[in-house]
Amino acid sequence: MKLLHITIALLLPASMYAQSGSQKKENQHVKAGFGVSVVQTQPEFPGGEDSLNNFLMENINYPHEAKLKGISGRVYVGFLIDKTGKIRNERVLNGINDELDTEAIRVVRLMPDWKPATRVGQSVDLQYILAIDFVLPPKFTEE
Repeated sequence: MKLLHITIALLLPASMYAQSGSQKKENQHVKAGFGVSVVQTQPEFPGGEDSLNNFLMENINYPHEAKLKGISGRVYVGFLIDKTGKIRNERVLNGINDELDTEAIRVVRLMPDWKPATRVGQSVDLQYILAIDFVLPPKFTEE
């Protein structure tokens, strides 16, 4: 179980995306047209990426049947982080099987409110894509 947590911790930071690919969470100047640029920030899990990784490690339960069948892989979950930081409209964008997809959605629904994205100092809704890796411990893969 510890190996599963370590593997998730190592793979997850490289697999997080917001809207159009991974972007830094700092303020970004974006061209809005006619030479005008706006400052925007990406949404953030409370405490940052390390806290998100810890949350996932503590809350993901690898489904027993998927372990027995040797099923592993990455589930992409899309959701909306609204202006108040609440997660809405969770859905599997690219899944593996019903058990792992259901577990990924369950964990996303457990998440606390995020710090919302901002544009020109105003909170805005933003679509977010989170990749959750399910990696079998070695004793399940050596068969």
